Amino acid sequence: MGASELNELLQISKYGFSFSLNSKGDYTVNAMKRLIESKLILSKGKSICWSNIIPLKVRCFVWRASIGRIPVADALARRGVNVTNTTCSLCNKEIETVDHILITCEYSQVVQEWIFKWCRISNARFTSVRELINFAAAWGNCPKKKSILVRVIYCFVWNIWLARNEKTCVNICAPPTKTVDISISLSYIWLKYRSNLGCGAWTDWCISLFNHFSS
Repeated sequence: MGASELNELLQISKYGFSFSLNSKGDYTVNAMKRLIESKLILSKGKSICWSNIIPLKVRCFVWRASIGRIPVADALARRGVNVTNTTCSLCNKEIETVDHILITCEYSQVVQEWIFKWCRISNARFTSVRELINFAAAWGNCPKKKSILVRVIYCFVWNIWLARNEKTCVNICAPPTKTVDISISLSYIWLKYRSNLGCGAWTDWCISLFNHFSS
């Protein structure tokens, strides 16, 4: 955002500062977030979910991943950081880009297949984080089920990143099935204790994401 754009937002009077972000002249983080997102995300598609059900660090991470702004090896190397190896630490086959590590890596695809199988949704192939987010945001006709699926997808993407960090930092590679189990249990905790969407009993949740809807 340039100085001229900032000046347009900021209005100074004898009463102090006011902002043109909303009708009341108040500054709000949500309004500024929407403004920044509109400047940075050029591709068309569904908005990032900023629900409080998803922890803030996860929301911010998925947003940054969707615009290619997380510190993967390829991005660090292009910024002049001395990176000894730019190969994906999970598959050791491709350059570590944002979309590779989170979406197209063999490791990530195995986790994704298990997650979609658990959700009982036909697994589709995605090439970017943005495609996956848009798919979840547009899926189905039931708003409640859609909201639950979005939060599970965010959880899955977040845990892929944690698995990547564990392999990169301490050279421990958790099997894909462990990352699946963590994603299933963590998303249950989010929905059970941070929302009123309902997630049913733990046993039903383990069987399938929407198993409790038919009970």
